[in-house]
Amino acid sequence: MLQKKFSVETVKYLVLFLFLIAITIFSIFIAVSLGPVKIGLANTYRIMLGKAVVPNLLTGISNAAIAIVWNMRVPRVLLGFFTGTGLAVCGCVMQTTVNNPISEPYILGISAGATFGAVVSIILGFISAVGLGAFLGAIAATVLVLIIASSQRKMTTTSLILSGTVVNALFTAFANFIISIGANSDSIMTVKFWTMGSLAGTSWSSLPLPLLVVSLSYFFFLLTVPRF
Repeated sequence: MLQKKFSVETVKYLVLFLFLIAITIFSIFIAVSLGPVKIGLANTYRIMLGKAVVPNLLTGISNAAIAIVWNMRVPRVLLGFFTGTGLAVCGCVMQTTVNNPISEPYILGISAGATFGAVVSIILGFISAVGLGAFLGAIAATVLVLIIASSQRKMTTTSLILSGTVVNALFTAFANFIISIGANSDSIMTVKFWTMGSLAGTSWSSLPLPLLVVSLSYFFFLLTVPRF
């Protein structure tokens, strides 16, 4: 009975997994076909398949349409997919580690720390180092949360969440204060667009690093799941 139940659960999992893969692939194709420049669905799919597998499918399609779909839309959609995958892995690991299904970077103050680091980099004029500043800010927020949560020599889920709430409010206040006293209109717009996020300017050369980082992180945590 146990073996039968296990096999049924396995089949259900595989069916769900394949269904989600199909939905993901369908979503990618739909996303690539959307944009301000109208390119027919048939031509969009011909360009993707032609560039990837069958070059003969590109016959009769303009170079402009090929450049828009293959050099602009496809890299952006793939980067968005890699980014979403990385966020999903981070969320799963964080919730498993903290043993709380509602844990996420905002509750633990990590996002506020990253925003603070990015704001400092932008205000100081280090536009090319905004990513590094955000990373350092997130690390600082994480360390501060762990220090506060373990101040009673015993770290619990409740202490982590409460510490994260405090750190989130602290770094949010710092970031808003810096913006209010040191930002000009250009800096404010830069901060606004950074916090909103953007895939503009993505090219094929932008994809290897996110793909490598997300893949290594995924397999690392996959292999260490029993330890959590």
